[in-house]
Amino acid sequence: MPGQIFFLIVAAISVISALGVIFNRNVVHSALFLLLNFGTLAVFYFMLNAQFLGVAQILVYAGAIVVLFLFVVMLLGADLGESVDTWLNSRNLLLIALGLVLLTVVGTAVFENTIFGAADETTMEVVEEFGQTQVIAASLFTDYLLPFQLVAVLLSVGVVGVVWLAQHQQRQRFRRIIAVLDSTWAEETQRPNPDLLRVNWLRRKALFDFDQVEIIQATDHQVEELVTMVENDTDSWRRSRYRQMRCLVDPDCKLSEDTVRMLRHTFGEVKNLVHKGVMA
Repeated sequence: MPGQIFFLIVAAISVISALGVIFNRNVVHSALFLLLNFGTLAVFYFMLNAQFLGVAQILVYAGAIVVLFLFVVMLLGADLGESVDTWLNSRNLLLIALGLVLLTVVGTAVFENTIFGAADETTMEVVEEFGQTQVIAASLFTDYLLPFQLVAVLLSVGVVGVVWLAQHQQRQRFRRIIAVLDSTWAEETQRPNPDLLRVNWLRRKALFDFDQVEIIQATDHQVEELVTMVENDTDSWRRSRYRQMRCLVDPDCKLSEDTVRMLRHTFGEVKNLVHKGVMA
């Protein structure tokens, strides 16, 4: 009975932390909730007499993986994610439905014992023997040595990918660069503060690494030029970021519906600009 109560408490913490990972808007807080979730999974492994998996869960996932997530956030910035106004949309509803289907299948398999094979086949002695670290280590470095080395290669590829992304991010000398379309602005660049650079795209007419678009005063033709150039961009890193960018349009800039539709198709979010750098 005490074991069941302990299991229910840990299970509740696990579910709540998983929900915190999904619904938290702060990526650092999500990573901390993920750390808590990994810790509860380690407790489950220990309760199942799988000591090796429990220790690996703490060292590899709760330790290394979460720290890796936080390093990626610090290197690339937490503002690269897709902006979300509401969680209630068709995509999330579909994911919730698929999750319920998966939960139903897994729950049915657990309660009907279909994942454990035939009845009376898995005894406590077998579970205890398989859960010993010595047995797993012997199998891991003999029969499964090649898959173990392939996993190491896969992790190395992940490290190379993070370094590549970080190098592309370091191409920017400024923390934030805004591409501005303003025909009344005679200057090509403006630096309001040491971390912000505003570049008048109408004076440069070339693609560069920017984080946001502001349309202050421009014609439909000028905006279409920018959209066409963005759609034909061959830089894979920049192309992956366009759908995550915000495009702010000054209400005094009278753009046609077709042009606004093109902006919404190209960038992740299109909003009205109340003041310079402030969204409606």
